[in-house]
Amino acid sequence: MFPEEFGFLLDSLDALGIPAVLADENRMVLFANAASAAVLGCSPEEMKGLDLNNFISIGEAPPAKGMSSKEHAGPTGAAGESFGVSRGPAGLSGEKPERSYCFESCCARKNGEAFAAKITVITRGFPARSAVVIQERKDDPRHAGLINELGGIINSSLSIGTIFRMVASEIKKIIHYDRASLLLNNEEEKNLLIFALDTGMKTLMPKGVKAPIDTTSAGWVVKNNQPWINYDLREDIRFPDDKKLADEGIRSTISIPLFKDRMLGVFNLDSTMPSKYSGKDLQILLSVARQISMALENALLFEEISKEKKEWKKTFDAITDMVWIEDGNQRVIRANQTVLEKTGFTAAQVVGRPCRQIMEKIGIQITSRLCQQTVSSRMPSFRELSGRDGGIFYFWVYPLVDEEGRMYAMVHYLKDVTDQKRLEQHLVRSNRLASLGTLVAGIAHEINNPLGIIAGYSDALIDRAREENLLRVPEFGDFPEYLETINKEIFRCKGILRSLLDFSSPSPGSFRQLDINEIIKEVILLVNHRAKRLNHVMGFNLRRDLPKIYGEPGALRQLFMNIIINSMYFTPEKGSITITTLMVDGRDDEGFASRPAAVKVVIRDTGSGIPPEIMDKIFDPFFTTKTAGEGTGLGLSICHKIVEEHGGSIDVESSPGEGTAFTIKLPVDAGISSR
Repeated sequence: MFPEEFGFLLDSLDALGIPAVLADENRMVLFANAASAAVLGCSPEEMKGLDLNNFISIGEAPPAKGMSSKEHAGPTGAAGESFGVSRGPAGLSGEKPERSYCFESCCARKNGEAFAAKITVITRGFPARSAVVIQERKDDPRHAGLINELGGIINSSLSIGTIFRMVASEIKKIIHYDRASLLLNNEEEKNLLIFALDTGMKTLMPKGVKAPIDTTSAGWVVKNNQPWINYDLREDIRFPDDKKLADEGIRSTISIPLFKDRMLGVFNLDSTMPSKYSGKDLQILLSVARQISMALENALLFEEISKEKKEWKKTFDAITDMVWIEDGNQRVIRANQTVLEKTGFTAAQVVGRPCRQIMEKIGIQITSRLCQQTVSSRMPSFRELSGRDGGIFYFWVYPLVDEEGRMYAMVHYLKDVTDQKRLEQHLVRSNRLASLGTLVAGIAHEINNPLGIIAGYSDALIDRAREENLLRVPEFGDFPEYLETINKEIFRCKGILRSLLDFSSPSPGSFRQLDINEIIKEVILLVNHRAKRLNHVMGFNLRRDLPKIYGEPGALRQLFMNIIINSMYFTPEKGSITITTLMVDGRDDEGFASRPAAVKVVIRDTGSGIPPEIMDKIFDPFFTTKTAGEGTGLGLSICHKIVEEHGGSIDVESSPGEGTAFTIKLPVDAGISSR
């Protein structure tokens, strides 16, 4: 089964309970004694044919540049020609017929648990066969205390920096160092980040520096998942970038891999003394490497989760619409920053509140359960809601369902679309007005001519109806009344056609510099007699230092006349109508000019107000709430058109029973693009 020269040795070791295996020149196990099973956790039968590298760290290392007097420059403190010379530090060869030596190594059991051991190799024969004796290093009492301390560290902190400081402090009680460092493995960038450092030395490699993997001993540790000892960097530097350590005065180093399901990084101890670290130090560090790795893995996971949570929260709060999440009992568990700003609640105050309270704070009165459709169907739902001040909101509810189909929470998304809706209405109205203008221009001209003829004949018939001979005819008695009615309605039709023509064609006249207060005063003189007749109180608050605007006086008189007369119609007797002018400088909240300066005119009445349901229709052509025959529904449409021609804007605020306020803004800038 194996060469006779190994028979007595292996039998003796087996009798003494000392683990040993026999390997060929390719490191394949030929035989394992019974004692090896207890140490390696693998039966002798299972061991046969396996690569010895699975159990003993003899992985590939760079060729030695020369041996020190102690002949342990290999990856784990082994002799530079461990297991022969044909493969460098890790070779198994038959070039030397007989050889024996010892070294310290990091070994692994079948279950992956690492342990330190003294390895004795005896090589004989050709082809070479090697007997490998494994003597596990028993834990020093200090190891147990260190492991207990590190166990406490794992449970006491999830900060990588704190873990490093505490681990380094505990290790320094047993193993002296001049510099300790924690390098984190970056698999994507294929480098090592110096994440934490404990040293009183001046260093060219502070925290944050990235070290290459291919040219450093720490990188070799990561690639091979094996420890490394540099005994004297003045005599032997295996990796080019380790020269930076030597330049700083470092003579010896020891590095252990930190592995937990993945390669996490490297823990390094450096000393200014040569040959400071030995197999005993390696044994101590390997015995705690698992605890350090567990602590580091937990901290990295926690940091990753914390980072993702922060990113999620930033994204959540960056949404400018209102978003909140409710639990299965329909109580708020989280709301974004926009919700807090709109409601005035703090993050703590909003938790546990029902949806209704949030809606009330925003100004939306609800009378039914908004989430009922989603609760019953487990499907997203949508509703359009109206605010108390006339605002319009889109409201979505999205269910959050677990793997078993149970809905455990709901996402509420509320978007204020008031401005969007107004813009849409404005665009629709503009398109409608443009189309209508083209239509009515043609119709008005076509109808106006026959109406003129009819009006002429009706005047002639009215004159003839006054003749005495016709008045004596009984059957002719009601003809004059009929003719007067016909004539009156004809001229009313002509008035409507005139309004249509005014609406469909650009305002006559020319634009020039105007004092808006003077225009308003002229209009007041024209309507003052009607105000007195209706016992209306006219109030004025006209700012004197207003800049002049660029406009067409006739169109602006018509604009203010239409709005004031409209206010008089809907304001009861002894009501009030107030006209205010003021300046708008066009600056935003931060003081920057974001829009042109403008003159603002506010016409406010104490009338019946406008119901919310028709607010979006008041500028539509032919829409009117006046009694039949008292309005054409074109007055406010013409006002809207005049304001647009002047590059301004017109807005309305109204509440039923509380009156209405029309706000007109006309830019101060000369040169209106729409002229």
